[in-house]
Amino acid sequence: MARRGWQVTVLDAAAEPASGASGLPVGLYAPYISADNNFTSQISAVGVQFTQKLASKLLVEGVDWQPSGVLTRKYGETEQWHADAGWIKPTALVKACLAQPNISWRGNCNVKRLVREDGQWTLLGKDDFDSDNQVLLRTDMVVVAASNQSAGLLQDIPNAPKLNFQAVRGQVTYGDLKDAKTPSHPINGGGSYLETNTAWLIGATYDRHNLSLEPSIRDQVDNFERLENLVPDIATRLKTEFERGLVKNWVGIRCATTDRLPIVGEISPGLWLCTAMASRGLTFAPLCAELVAAQLHGEELPLNPRLVKALSPLRFSKK
Repeated sequence: MARRGWQVTVLDAAAEPASGASGLPVGLYAPYISADNNFTSQISAVGVQFTQKLASKLLVEGVDWQPSGVLTRKYGETEQWHADAGWIKPTALVKACLAQPNISWRGNCNVKRLVREDGQWTLLGKDDFDSDNQVLLRTDMVVVAASNQSAGLLQDIPNAPKLNFQAVRGQVTYGDLKDAKTPSHPINGGGSYLETNTAWLIGATYDRHNLSLEPSIRDQVDNFERLENLVPDIATRLKTEFERGLVKNWVGIRCATTDRLPIVGEISPGLWLCTAMASRGLTFAPLCAELVAAQLHGEELPLNPRLVKALSPLRFSKK
């Protein structure tokens, strides 16, 4: 939107950018392969192109990201190589996007309510130490991209669809890279192993029942088992680090829908949703942002009408 001339204000409940699930140390963007080429597969195939284009414009290759390709291994299936894939440090991408012209970022802004008044949206909430009804912003248009908190912001919106989000905890285990890169590309399937210029990482867990942000030893063990399944030789090399507690862990909470697809679309005049990226935020987010902007400006859409409908929040409306 900023590239199209909008003045964009980002209100963030956290004190720093990328403090939520976008704080993942490093993650993958890669297509999802399915036997029936389902909606997730079709959308992810387009998504990796937008992610790669954005990263190449804003990030330092080999430091913040690497279009290395990704090798996918699935149990009982042959290996598949995805040339249009790679790793990205999400925090670097978030900060690079926020640094672009026409964008301002405000932290410690916890939006609680959205109210339509005189053709504008008023955003009410808590700003630093003020009350929960502090006016944070008045604006012509709002894009809600608030992960699992998105549904609560729609409670007072007439005829808004009922969104049933699933909060899913994920833990990754990582450490400093001490040896030469082996392999030179990420391995994906039942988890992911990757190496950047400075670190290695394995994960992630997928837990709907435990939403604690505290790292779990059990999940660390689960990640080591993933490592053994994906790349046994590297598991052998890193086993001592796991046993001695020399590894580090990071935990984040994903936002997923029942059909595992993001939610992108307008639900009320000037009120849009762009959320629920689940485990594929690096693959979906740049594409979904472009979809919002293209729809606003009546431009050619980056997805065909069938896929646009599959992402629409109206798919959750009662028939």
